[in-house]
Amino acid sequence: MKLLDIVYMSSEGLRERKSRVALNVLGILIGCAAVTGLVSLADGMNNQVSDQLSVIGTNTLFVLPEKAEEAAKALSATSILQNHGLTWRDRETVLQTVGVDQITELSTDAGVFTVKGKTYKVQVMGVGYNFLEINKDLKLSDGRFFTSNDKVGVIIGKNIAQPQDEDEPVLGVGDRINLVVKVNGDQKEITLRVVGVLAEHGSVFGLNADDILGIPFRTYDQLYESGGTCSIIQAYVKDGESPDLVAEDIKDRLGEGYFVVSPTAALDVQREVTGTIQAVLGGIAGISMLVAGLGIVNTMAISVNERTKEIGTMKAIGAKNIDILMLFIFEAFYTGIMGGIVGASIGFALGKIAGGYIGLPVDSNLYLAVIVVSFAVFTSLASGAMPAWRASKLDPVHALRNE
Repeated sequence: MKLLDIVYMSSEGLRERKSRVALNVLGILIGCAAVTGLVSLADGMNNQVSDQLSVIGTNTLFVLPEKAEEAAKALSATSILQNHGLTWRDRETVLQTVGVDQITELSTDAGVFTVKGKTYKVQVMGVGYNFLEINKDLKLSDGRFFTSNDKVGVIIGKNIAQPQDEDEPVLGVGDRINLVVKVNGDQKEITLRVVGVLAEHGSVFGLNADDILGIPFRTYDQLYESGGTCSIIQAYVKDGESPDLVAEDIKDRLGEGYFVVSPTAALDVQREVTGTIQAVLGGIAGISMLVAGLGIVNTMAISVNERTKEIGTMKAIGAKNIDILMLFIFEAFYTGIMGGIVGASIGFALGKIAGGYIGLPVDSNLYLAVIVVSFAVFTSLASGAMPAWRASKLDPVHALRNE
């Protein structure tokens, strides 16, 4: 038999058994969709964290009080910055560590301000005067950063200068902001003068730089009565020094009750999380494909029994064993390719929808699609191999007598 004849006859065989084939395709489709969708989300998370770590830079270390460790493992800046506990003495200890070039304090709390009759909630961040020197990825679109003389100077994010529901900026360099905060149940007010506007930056570990209002740490400390403590000490390691070795030295100097996060450690946490996710997905894929494979074996075995006389007739008029084998193998191949392609497409679509809902980018790459479709085809071929082999070995005389 010619290859085109086998291709045509195998496709006709699938059309005659639409319901059973549909169930087989559905089984493969579900497994492929689950794996593709979840893996694309996991890869998107992986890429997002890697990008954010690369933005921070390999020379930056974060020193935190021990109580903030769980928040750090969750890579949530908002949760981390709510844990005060690092004193002036801690900051001096970190700054005097060999290999540390400079440090800055980081703390944040809530506040509100009113512009043109509208009240906005805002995250107020207290930072050191060299904050932009350490965080080189943050740029100013207008104005300058505050200096040691700017007790009431403020840097505002892009969305503060121009809220998303406004067509024009509502705040700019030179404008004043009346900030209202609550501290220990009491309301406090302070008037700040805008000295600079940050360029659009986006989110880093859940904290959107476009939505923050940055003030000198000493002003923040007095406003929120934090007693001189901060949430994070951000240390910049000198060029040529090993961040990991400097981090170990800082740990030794500070003693218990503190921990230091380096880019390497953050990447290790990231790999551990995504590795667990991918292991779970592998289990889901294996179970789904096993169930789908059993369905294919069952359907093709029934198909062989139903088509015994047809197989006998084909052999009687000259069809070879290899022709019969290829006929059933092609049917299994079609089932796998259809389930794989449709399942991968649905998985990517569901991943995009879920990613958009939770604010996570999705990595829909061709390589993942090829792997998923190939796995589906392999499962189908492996499942259909035994029934196909049995069909090819049928004796034509015996096949013609049985129907």
